[in-house]
Order: sequence, then C-alpha cells, then structure tokens
Amino acid sequence: MSDIPERVDAAVVGSGITGLAAALTLAEGGAKVAVYEKQRSLGGTSNFLHGTFAVESAMQRERFIDFNRDEAFKSTMEYSHWLADPRVVRAIINESGPTIAWLQDQGVVFTDATINMPEAPRTYHVVKGKGEAMVKALVTQAKSRGVGIFPGVPVTRLLK
Repeated sequence: MSDIPERVDAAVVGSGITGLAAALTLAEGGAKVAVYEKQRSLGGTSNFLHGTFAVESAMQRERFIDFNRDEAFKSTMEYSHWLADPRVVRAIINESGPTIAWLQDQGVVFTDATINMPEAPRTYHVVKGKGEAMVKALVTQAKSRGVGIFPGVPVTRLLK
C-alpha cells in the first residue's frame, strides 16, 4: 500500500461523520490529513442515521420554530438530571445551528426540522438520503481538499 503517506499533520481513525468532519475541518485549516478506516466501506453506522439535532438553525428560523439554545440547554441538563458536563452540553448546543449551516455548505441537504420523539421540540434535522448521503458529501469535500482516505486500513499504532 505505497499510496499511504508516512507522515501527515493529522491522522483520523474512523470514517464516520465525526471523523470525516474532523478531517475536513483540519484540511480547511491547511493540515495534511489522512483518514484510516478498518472497514472496506466508509461511514460505518453513520450511514444509517436519519437526522441530527440542532437549535437556532436557519431552517428552524424559516419555519418559525422558536425553541432556543437556553431552552435546549435546560431541557438537556434536566433530562440528564444535571449529571452531564454543562460546559460540553452548552458547547454542543451553541454550535449545533452553525454545524447545520456548515454541513449544508459541504453539500448535505436537510429536508425538514421536526420531532424525533412525542412532544419534543422541532430540533431534529432530517437528512435527504440519510447518513449515506452525508458521508458521501463529506468524503467528496475531503478528497477535494487533499485528504487521503484509506478504507480497509486498520490503525494498529501511531508514531509521534
């Protein structure tokens, strides 16, 4: 496998949506990045998602959904009986709307902001083509920015 680089600025292990988003973000910042996936296909279980959480997205504003970040924070913390790390919860919630916009910039299409459980606020952003389409869009963008993607290559150790 001579096309696998010996040195990169960042090695991402796993080609799920989180790994692909990390690789793409690093590449946008100028890093030389390689993504290694032990499976022969990319995306893992990310291929099967239907949507993702977000608050204060453009899609929600267009639909007059007024559930805001503070309400989402309180709801999430109450759901966890205030055991979740509030700084992490706040960061996830505060970045959720901008993350939807970033994903849209990468070519991901969302069809609706709806509920994912009874009586829940409309924070569930449905992906057109499900997770498989999101994985494909992120892979396309990552490759266009020079990210090396290596399916079927398990990582057994990292040299630093």
